[in-house]
Order: sequence, then structure tokens, then C-alpha cells
Amino acid sequence: MKCKGCGAELQHEDEMLPGYIPKEVFEKRTLAGEEVLCQRCFRARHYGKLMPVRFEDFWSQLINVIKEVDVVVWILDITDFEGSYDPKISEMLSSVKKIFVINKIDLLPKAVTVQEIEGWVRRQINEEPLDLILTSATRRYGLRRLEEKILQFRRVLFVGVTNVGKSSLFKALTGKDVSITPFPGTTLGLIRAKVSNTVLLDSPGMTTGHRLIDLLSPESQKKLTPTDHLSRFTFKPNRDSVIFLGGVCRLDIEFDSELRPIFQIFASEAVKFHQTNKVKADTLWRRQYGKLLVPPFDPRELPMESLNFQEKRIELNVSEELAIAGLGWVSVRRGPFETCLKTIDGIYVRKREALINPTRKER
Repeated sequence: MKCKGCGAELQHEDEMLPGYIPKEVFEKRTLAGEEVLCQRCFRARHYGKLMPVRFEDFWSQLINVIKEVDVVVWILDITDFEGSYDPKISEMLSSVKKIFVINKIDLLPKAVTVQEIEGWVRRQINEEPLDLILTSATRRYGLRRLEEKILQFRRVLFVGVTNVGKSSLFKALTGKDVSITPFPGTTLGLIRAKVSNTVLLDSPGMTTGHRLIDLLSPESQKKLTPTDHLSRFTFKPNRDSVIFLGGVCRLDIEFDSELRPIFQIFASEAVKFHQTNKVKADTLWRRQYGKLLVPPFDPRELPMESLNFQEKRIELNVSEELAIAGLGWVSVRRGPFETCLKTIDGIYVRKREALINPTRKER
């Protein structure tokens, strides 16, 4: 039996795949003779909300939609750039006309200018989009410029990973009068709205598996996604220092200089930091996972014994940062130093040019 909304074959096993509906709901609606929609279509039609989909399952369906639109608007999160600018998505969209939207700029320190943010992003993406627009959905910054740009096209598709603010931007531009649209040749349900003579399509948020939050429940994802501000802590560690970011990331610090390194860690306020030494670190991690070391999620979601950890040795210096996708980043103020980073296997980790200039004076 197929979903009446998107045409996907109905199934009860995997919530992340098209056509999912809880078995008890399916039986209840079938017996009552009611219209049967998959969970994704039901929530989209009645609540204007799209559920996330896995990138691998999503792309083959989305490619049919892309052929029918004039431009793709790719929403990125400046507070989790590595997690939202996924290399696989970039490769898939390489031949598509697109507008980059960099959201949540209001969460960065006020001293960082929009010119600095735009310049930094352009150097990271290494491509020339039709436009690059900085926005804050919560403060409505940049929305007028975005609207003026997209209204130049007939059909526009919004894409992005989960929790980047894509749907918030879409609703801010379109209002609440939205409907679900199944495209010919695809089982993917989309949110459709019309502004002036332009049709806007919002696609489900993607999960790539490369961000920490992709491993968590929606409730934990919400807690881990910063909304009001980023927490920022400054560290001046000793040679044997170990710093935990929640219970899922460990930084062992090593350096030869007489001067201790100085760095800041930026993350959601839900992420708790704890500094100890190498002698105590292993025991502390094992005993305090989910307790003193708040993961930051319900530890029953990811029991420590079920996790595989990757280990990377990375040298960092002034004007460099170390980003952990879906968690936060380390920004170096004084270096050099070396860190042995341990985090969940598969989480994307990258050394990058500093977004937060270490020589900048705070306002």
C-alpha cells in the first residue's frame, strides 16, 4: 500500500526511510476508512513540518526535483560550518545553480563583522555561487535581500542538513500557507508555497552521519543546537592536561614551549567542559560518562560501551581552529601545541583557518 501524499510504499520498520508509519496508526486509520499518509506527509500537511531523511536515501529522489527548479538555495549554519557544508552534498550540487545562505550569524561574537564572515565562508567553499547571503532567521537579518534574490526565479528549492534553520527561513519568507507536494517520479514530499510569481519548495533536512547530532534523538538534537548564544570558555592548560567536551570528545594537550598555549572552545551551552590530567582521564571518562561528563544527551541513547572512537593527532597554531562537526570548535590564541583528539568514529573533524580572529579586540 502506498502513501496518498507522496506515493512511497508504506512501511513500519525505519522512521528515517520514506513511507514510514507506526503500525498501530496504520491499522487504526485503515479500519476507520481514513486517508492513510506516511508520518512525514502527515506532519507536513497538518503541521507544516518536514521530518529529516538520510542523505544516501534522499539524493536519488531529490535529483528529480532539482531538474524542475531554476535554482537551489543551500542553507548553511555558521556555528556548525563543517557539519552543514558536507563534502558529499557539495559534490552532488557542483553542477547546480545555487545560492548559499549562511544562517545564525547572530550567534557569533559581535566583534566579528559581516564582511569577515562572508570573506571566510568564500575561502572555505572554494566555488562561486550565484550569491552568498548572510542571515539570521530569528532576527530577520538578511531576509529582504534573500527574498529579492529568489523572486528573480520561477521555481526555487531549499536544501540543507537538519537544524540549520532552513524551515525557519522558509516560513519567514512564505508565511504559514503551505502545502505538501509530491513530484512526478519521486517519493519525496516537499513543502510548497508561492510568493508573488515564484514557487518555493522546502525539502526535508538531511542527516549525513558525520555530525554528532546525527546520532542523537530529536529531543537531544534540539538541546545541542544553539539558539540564543554560543558558550565560550578560555583554557590555559598544563602539559599533562586533558579537556573533555561533554562525554564524547577528549583533547589531550602536548607542547614544548615554556609558555602554555591559550585557546577558546565555542559550543552550545548544553556542552559541559571538564579539565583534568592524563593520569586521571581514562578512569574519569569511564566512570563519569553521562554524569560529571554530560554527553550532552541521555547516555542511554549512546551507551559508551557501544561506541567506537577515532583518534587523531593534530598540530595547532595561532589563527587556526579545530572544528568537530555537530559539537563545536577550538580557536587558538597562543601556540603552537599538539592535541590528540578522541571522539566518536565517523564524526567529521577538520583543522581550518580561524573564523574568530585571535588578535581581535572584544567589544
